[in-house]
Formats: sequence, structure tokens, C-alpha cells
Amino acid sequence: MVDEEQSGKQGVADGPSRVVGAEIKRLRTERGLTLRVLAERCGLSAGFLSLAERGINALSLTSLFALANALDVDAVELLGAAGRRSRHEYAITRHDDPHAARMALGEREHRVLTAELPDQCIETLATTVHPTAEPSPFTQHDGEEFCYVLRGELVFLLPDETAVLGPGDAVHFKSRVPHAIHNRGTEVAEVLWTVDRPLLRRPDGTIC
Repeated sequence: MVDEEQSGKQGVADGPSRVVGAEIKRLRTERGLTLRVLAERCGLSAGFLSLAERGINALSLTSLFALANALDVDAVELLGAAGRRSRHEYAITRHDDPHAARMALGEREHRVLTAELPDQCIETLATTVHPTAEPSPFTQHDGEEFCYVLRGELVFLLPDETAVLGPGDAVHFKSRVPHAIHNRGTEVAEVLWTVDRPLLRRPDGTIC
């Protein structure tokens, strides 16, 4: 089992973390699952999960996917809605768009660059990764990912190697490959992250 206590941010519960944690607890209770059973299903420790439900430990996006799979829900059901996106055949995103979807999970902050299009198959995020003492927990899930580093340094821990990526470097992989990331430097890393499915959008058109 992955022990995430050392890699998640801990401290006073904040608003977004409390909302996500409360929704996880509600779904877990609704399904009659104990903390230990859910923790075993998603590969997290029961102690970390207990703090996450209280909003004290922030979840990474990949840990959120693991929890969503264990609870048999879409990841967006664990997050709050924040507006609506275009359903046109194309969309233009401006750097100063006040309506752009944003969220923070753990050491990562995401801004959604893609809009909702008919039959959308990808989503691209402008992501900042703050330095942490320990890497994120290893995770694996369905899908495909591409990460391009714009600024700073980001380390990808993969089964056969540890890849250090700097500005202009990229990694493309199947999400079923166990992977973890770590910003082990002193500066925030900025990356473009593309995945093969909309991660933060609800079926009714609202997003998180």
C-alpha cells in the first residue's frame, strides 16, 4: 500500500480540501465502507485518508482518480462545479480569462485550458507543481498522459528509470504505467499536462 502521509500537504483544513473530503466521506459512508477498506481499495493509508476526509491532507489529482475508482464514481463527482464551458466546435482561451476553471490539489495547481467541445477526447491543463520534501505517491489508472515542462524541473519516477525533465523536455506515457512526480528543487515548476479524457468536467456541462 502506498503511504501518502509523507507526501501530501498537511495543516489546517482549507475550503476546497474540506469540500472534497466531505464528499469522499459521504460516498464512503453511503457505500458502507470503512476507512480501512477504502484505503486498501485505492492504495492509500487509512491514516492519510482519514485526514483527507477532514480536509487536513490535500489530495493529488492521481490520488483523486484512485479514490474515484474505488468509490465507483467519476473523479468530477468528488469536486465542486464552477461554471459552464463552451459547446461550440472551437474555443479560444485567453491568459487572463477570469472564468477559467482552476483548482488546487496537494502540491499542484491546475488551470484548465481546453473548453468543452462535442465528443471531446482530450483536456490540457496549465499546472504548477510546488516543491515538496517527498515525491507524490505512485499511481496508475486508465488513460494516456503527456507532460511538457515550461519552467523549472520535474522528476518523473517510472518503473525502469527516474527521468529528470527541464524546460523543453516532455514525457508521454500510458497511465497504467506506475508513475510518480517530484519537484525536488526550490522553485515552482510550470508544465502543460494533456490527458486523453476531460478530467474536471461533469456530464451536464459544469466543470470543477
